[in-house]
Amino acid sequence: MVKEILTGFIRPFIALFVFARYKTVWALKEKLRTSPKKHRLLESVYWSYFSKRGSYIGINARFATQPCFPHGVIGVFISDNAVIGRDAVIFQQVTIGSNQLPDSDGKGSPTLGDNVYIGAGAKLIGGITVGHRCRIGANAVVYKDLPDDSVAVCAATRVIQKKDLDNRYTTQEGSVTYRFSDGRMKKVDK
Repeated sequence: MVKEILTGFIRPFIALFVFARYKTVWALKEKLRTSPKKHRLLESVYWSYFSKRGSYIGINARFATQPCFPHGVIGVFISDNAVIGRDAVIFQQVTIGSNQLPDSDGKGSPTLGDNVYIGAGAKLIGGITVGHRCRIGANAVVYKDLPDDSVAVCAATRVIQKKDLDNRYTTQEGSVTYRFSDGRMKKVDK
């Protein structure tokens, strides 16, 4: 208990010292990426920074310049072997992820050119190459190469008309059924 209290008390001071030395998380990332030896304390500060934001940006991911995150790095996932060109714009909840399935055609990590713009929630998966000046629309899923100056978007939304849809949330806990109504969960009488 005392160790946990001390660790919780000391950790912010360690992070303050580390960021006083490296100024930004990107400078810290480059130090960790290019250093021939492991720096456990620095790695701990690095992972803590992204963990608090629900994000993962692999230490070995390479960036030509620091990307622009208009809404912060909230929920962003960038795999350890991704390569991202100059002046990338990456919105929240974006995944730039590796495909490690041994029998997959798209095995590997994405490589992005310069001036790539990635909308919120987009997913770029596998050993793809995204050309320079490409734009990826919100929630688009890209798993094939994109040539320079292209745009990738989701399929158009398909609207299906229905009557009297019941969208109340219902769940089971053992043999008891609960439904969310009027701002709280209520037991459903059968």
